[in-house]
Amino acid sequence: MKKIKTFTLLMAGALCLAACGKWDAVSEGYINGYSYSSPIEKNYAQMGSFATTMLTEEADEPILKQYTVYYPNVLEQGDAQWPLVLIANGTGVPASTYKPIFEHMASWGFIAVGCEDEWMGNGLSVCIMLDHMLAENENPQSVFYHKIDTSQVGLCGHSQGGMAVYSAATQYANRTHYKALCMQSASAVMPIETFGPSAVKDIAAPALMMAGTGNADANSLCKHEDMIATYDSIGGVAVMMGRLVGMDHGDVLKRGDAYTTAWMRYWLCGDTEAARCFVGDNAEMLHNSQWQDVKHKNL
Repeated sequence: MKKIKTFTLLMAGALCLAACGKWDAVSEGYINGYSYSSPIEKNYAQMGSFATTMLTEEADEPILKQYTVYYPNVLEQGDAQWPLVLIANGTGVPASTYKPIFEHMASWGFIAVGCEDEWMGNGLSVCIMLDHMLAENENPQSVFYHKIDTSQVGLCGHSQGGMAVYSAATQYANRTHYKALCMQSASAVMPIETFGPSAVKDIAAPALMMAGTGNADANSLCKHEDMIATYDSIGGVAVMMGRLVGMDHGDVLKRGDAYTTAWMRYWLCGDTEAARCFVGDNAEMLHNSQWQDVKHKNL
């Protein structure tokens, strides 16, 4: 079974690389490359109010290689605890190539953590990252000693990283820590099935699913019917899905970052402004002309 699963992830990753072409690292100011017609989404696309610090640390586990962590500068002052967001990499995309995404998340008041594993679909590296940060919270020598709110942990990922979110949230013992999930350009069904929608029925954290309408997502990597099947299979928690009009696979990570951030702000911080994006019949995302196929439940 382990060999079959590894082969599946490699094939899905190869299809992703073929569909996406050469990966370009995310540069600072990436938000300036997009327009936002809805005001709340535009707000969360901007940098938050916190100046940030970055640190890197060699990982004990060879598959992770190195941790990259961004956090608000003020974390080092006082006794406040901060919510934690883990970010899972897409195929061939280590955290070091898209640091501005981590910086943006941290500027909104999160400890944002990634690693260098380029094949995270089975969720193992996510599981290890979470255990590492929980240990750092108990390590008197760590800057994060008693600074992590372990009751408020989020997880997001793009492409194969989105597959890692599904895996980590269903397949590992520490999955109970997650209080918010975001899957970008990934459903529980890929061109070659990983584990299928039935495996996500027990997801216990609110989940935001997003993809693009371009060829790679719409016709291969994250088909609308696959998103619907996954959406329908997640039961008992808040779920929202939508597709970015005119955007394809590679853009979803950057262009979808605003609602990803707002989703984490709502569920992990109780942000009432962020809630207006998702909650109720007048939720901004439901009526945002730059998104289509938007629906939600339990919100």
